[in-house]
Amino acid sequence: MRSEGKKLAQVARIQARGLLTNPKQIEEDADVLTDAAAAFGFHVVRRDTDGERDDPCYLWPCNVPTWHIWGRLQSQWRVGGMGGRTGLDYTGVHTYLREVLGIKPKALPTLFSELQAMEFASLEEWDKRLAEKQNTT
Repeated sequence: MRSEGKKLAQVARIQARGLLTNPKQIEEDADVLTDAAAAFGFHVVRRDTDGERDDPCYLWPCNVPTWHIWGRLQSQWRVGGMGGRTGLDYTGVHTYLREVLGIKPKALPTLFSELQAMEFASLEEWDKRLAEKQNTT
């Protein structure tokens, strides 16, 4: 897997965990919360819930277009009964890439490979979360 695919897979894992955040938005939300609390005479103390922070994951500029496409493809997941998501509907993905975005055939293999890296990472992460949930019940 190319390094771009690894970075995209890392971001997809973080998204699948529900931990994808925009630091700028968090700061803006925190400022609003701090101001609102101050109006009532309170002071907000910020702490991590588990005491640890994940290292930030930055998306390389060359991966931003693929990341945007990934976001648009979230309606293309196949769902298999109680098992949840089983993978992307490749027919729908290819149709979207060619017909809606106008991706040239020459560029499809690279883009599709990057999207698959994200798909596999997401599925792997969801499987881990499901296993953890089953072990706690």
